[in-house]
Amino acid sequence: MVVFVNKLTLIGDAEEFEKRYEAVGAFMETQPGLIRYSLVRSGKDSSVYFNLAEWEDEETFRKALAEPEFRSRLDALTGLIKGEPHLTVPVRQGQPAAQL
Repeated sequence: MVVFVNKLTLIGDAEEFEKRYEAVGAFMETQPGLIRYSLVRSGKDSSVYFNLAEWEDEETFRKALAEPEFRSRLDALTGLIKGEPHLTVPVRQGQPAAQL
């Protein structure tokens, strides 16, 4: 598994960004290999978002990014955000212990 982490800093309108991001998310939801994704907004700085996406492997992630439809939807975000993308590998994962 790989995890895509993208710090997104607003340079445009937040409401417009969130609206346009829906189209990007809707496309990714149809892509093979996507496990889950979240778009979260910082509680410390409301101009910062994080896109977190778990993928089965790097190959399926890269294949989704290469799709012309994805590029088109991503281009709609131009002028609204500045991204700092990172493709990461999980080092440790956890979950709450089962309740007895």
